[in-house]
Amino acid sequence: MSLRRPTFSTRRLAEAYDMGEVDDAIDRIFAALAADPPAMAPEQVSGLRFTPTRLRDGYAMTEVDQWLDEAAAELAARGGRAGAEPTTAATTAPTTRASASSDAIVEVRGSRTRLVVVLVGVAVLVVAMWAYYSGR
Repeated sequence: MSLRRPTFSTRRLAEAYDMGEVDDAIDRIFAALAADPPAMAPEQVSGLRFTPTRLRDGYAMTEVDQWLDEAAAELAARGGRAGAEPTTAATTAPTTRASASSDAIVEVRGSRTRLVVVLVGVAVLVVAMWAYYSGR
C-alpha cells in the first residue's frame, strides 16, 4: 500500500477545513512515513483537529477525513509508533461531529449558536425601534 499526496476539493461559503492546517498536517504525516519505522502512530493522525472555515476557501471535510483514515491505515500497516511528532499543531475545535463515517476528524465548531444570537439581537433592535417610533 502506498499513500499518495492528496488533492482535495475546495469549498467556499460552506463549512470546510482550514487549508493551511491541513497542508501542515499532511507534510508532517509524509515526514513521519519517510522514517523506518514511521515516527507517527495511527492514533496521532486520528487525533488531528482542524479549524473550520466558512467564508474563505477550505478543503472539503469528507475528502480530508477519508484521506486521513487512509493515512492512519498506512501508518498502522508500516508499524507506526509514537515519536516526536506532536498532534497539537492543528487546532482543537470541539463541538459537533464532522462526519459520521470517519474517526480521523470528528469535531468542528458549529455556527448555529452565533446565528441565533445575531437573530435575537436583530429582533430586539427591531422591537426597540418600533416601540420608540410608535410612541412619538
